[in-house]
Amino acid sequence: MKSEKWLVIGEDSRLKELATMLRNPARTVFYKKTSVWNEELNKLVLEFQPNKIILPILPLKIEVEQLYGIANVKFYTGRLTMQWKQLLAKNKTCCYLQQESFIWQNARLTAEGFIATFYGLEQKCIYGQKFTIAGFGRIAKMLASLLTKMGAQVHIVARSVVQISEAQAYGYKASNLDDCQWSIYDDIFINTIPAKWVTETFQEHVPAIMYDLASEPGCLDIDAEQLQTYVLLPSLPGKYFAHNAAEILCKAIEEEEIC
Repeated sequence: MKSEKWLVIGEDSRLKELATMLRNPARTVFYKKTSVWNEELNKLVLEFQPNKIILPILPLKIEVEQLYGIANVKFYTGRLTMQWKQLLAKNKTCCYLQQESFIWQNARLTAEGFIATFYGLEQKCIYGQKFTIAGFGRIAKMLASLLTKMGAQVHIVARSVVQISEAQAYGYKASNLDDCQWSIYDDIFINTIPAKWVTETFQEHVPAIMYDLASEPGCLDIDAEQLQTYVLLPSLPGKYFAHNAAEILCKAIEEEEIC
């Protein structure tokens, strides 16, 4: 049987771990640390001739007019821009971000990663602290659960009636984000909404200190300098738990291979 050639691309530490995990006697796996698809990467693909390419969660910046050597390559992808979707229109693709098991496990690691960041930056205990979390998706659910179990008070603010009702059913205080009838100035504020919702309209209602767990570019539609502290925290699983994060990604990819 012809040996498979896999190319793993990205700067996230979990991807380097993933390359090691994917190797077996039937596979040759090469890891390339980069955040851009440039002429150097085009040259690598032409020389290595991979069968499978794994892209990082955040889309690579494209610095070439054309991607070379990808005609018969299967791609495993994270988030894709419209440009990426157009470039891969003729390729077989699998978005691991659509696999529920991966999403939930990654959300758990993200929540734990925030707690590790909080301890390092704030140097405070979580017990007794007040947290306001914007959004109530998977990451928010995991984070709210962990914080509550550690003795914190959690307030959920969201736009969706479903999310507000769900948060209330779980026993959290919950408010409508657009009503701006919530006071968070004494709270630690965490955004999980992957959209630029913090506009000039919301500026006077958001605190001076904000942690953003949404993917780049985050939630700000204002200048970050207008806040006392704004901390964008993408890719926390790869930063704190590279091996564990690689394991869940490897499992998602291997399951797709079996199917």
